[in-house]
Amino acid sequence: MTHCTACRAARPQSARLLSLFDSLGPIMSGPSSSHTAGMARIGRMGRSLVGGTPERITLHFFGALSHTYKGHASDSAVVAGLIGEREDSPNVRHALRLAAERGVEVEIRTHPDSGRNPNTVSMELVRGGRTYAVAGVSVGGGEIEMTELEGFPVCLRGNEDGALFIGPDGLGRAVFEERLGALSGFSCVKDGERALYLCLAEKPFPEGMDMPGLEMFPVRNILGNKLADAEPLFSTLAAMAEMAGGDLPGLIERYEARRSGVDRDTIRAAVLGSWEIMKASMTDGLAGKSDMLAGLVPGDAGFRLARRVESGQALSGRTIGMAVARALAVMENNGSMRCVVAAPTAGACGVLPGAFLSAAEERGLGDDAIVDGLLVAAAVGVLVAMRAPISGAIGGCQSEIGVASAMTAAGLAQLGGGTPEQVIHAAAIALKNLLGLICDPVAGPVEIPCIKRNAVGVSNAFAAADMALAGIASRIPPDEVVDALINVQGLLHPDLRGNLRGGLASTATGRALKDEWYARMKRMQA
Repeated sequence: MTHCTACRAARPQSARLLSLFDSLGPIMSGPSSSHTAGMARIGRMGRSLVGGTPERITLHFFGALSHTYKGHASDSAVVAGLIGEREDSPNVRHALRLAAERGVEVEIRTHPDSGRNPNTVSMELVRGGRTYAVAGVSVGGGEIEMTELEGFPVCLRGNEDGALFIGPDGLGRAVFEERLGALSGFSCVKDGERALYLCLAEKPFPEGMDMPGLEMFPVRNILGNKLADAEPLFSTLAAMAEMAGGDLPGLIERYEARRSGVDRDTIRAAVLGSWEIMKASMTDGLAGKSDMLAGLVPGDAGFRLARRVESGQALSGRTIGMAVARALAVMENNGSMRCVVAAPTAGACGVLPGAFLSAAEERGLGDDAIVDGLLVAAAVGVLVAMRAPISGAIGGCQSEIGVASAMTAAGLAQLGGGTPEQVIHAAAIALKNLLGLICDPVAGPVEIPCIKRNAVGVSNAFAAADMALAGIASRIPPDEVVDALINVQGLLHPDLRGNLRGGLASTATGRALKDEWYARMKRMQA
């Protein structure tokens, strides 16, 4: 199989230039941004490619995900996307039942010893008597990449419009433009006498449009943003600080405006909308009535700690005490498959909102200041995620809680009136403090130790921000701290990357809880 010249040039690494809302998001139903939201998005892309809801679905999970998929509702999430539900829909939790009610057959197959990327889902989809083979990978934090279609390699990230075509080799761009109109991108992959052609456009092709003699697979933008300009305004923490002058949030707005082709008001409104959802997730979680997906923990930790803080008994004081309580509450909301904002992942989604609301209350800050802080936090997350995986299954929990804490520390430094240099050093201090943090979920669900581990991210972020604001710098430059993260991710043993064999998952109690949960899963699948 060969790639034509156009294909090699069509999808450069810069095409992965992230939006702020890849870091401050997705808005989703919990519990995992990689294995729930990302899987729902892969399902949505699969549905688009085959032209609608399949009549039969066979899903293949690999490696660690073959053990954890039920605790992350990955099967339900993929099916939700395939039957037309968004990743933020409450129906993600009920998608398997909904599919059965609609006559859609679902089969799950697992491959625990596979060497494939553990965040991969391979799908066999039957629609209209035709079986389609589609695969995608959840990159982390809800970001996805569709990787295979009918045996051909593809590279789709969910923000494209256009179509894929399979047919005879030898067709050039002009042939497609004569039928489809002007294309914004074109590439092909050859396999003997057959070829797959990728035709990208500024907007979706009209319903019913086709290419005679070719099989068409529609591509729809499911993310709501497009890559308007693949040349980043800045790509390192140091460059961001140097370019900022006295207005770091303004620079970050210009980054997103250039990247996504939207204006300042649209960006700030979207950030504020995410903040409103964060606040709602704190309120819901603090009610102490979270219906946890697996039930390994009671779901009232945030409520209990908040009650102690409100009584004046918290040793850590009100600001940090309530920040931790709120972080726990958001994570319990997440573990109940209610709506949260991944920041940058669902497994770390409590750190940023818990810390921000408490700091804002302490300082009497309004929405404009909070939006500025969230912009800064999101930019730090983007700059890390463009270089390093932010999935615990790939890089350990340093990739989730560690990066969330760095984002939060940077945002807190902005809220505290810090300079751009202080902001990036706050991020560096927070991140290097959590290098080596492992991913060891007990039994698989995002409950133990994920919920309480968010507390570490909160307290570390406050400490790092205060150090930076006091003029204490990281002796290792911030971008080199990201280098260190990448180094440790590569050195981390597979048993410490979410496959239920290391750390807390290896304890006697951890193994017993796993056996209990697996027995329940078998009953659920019966």
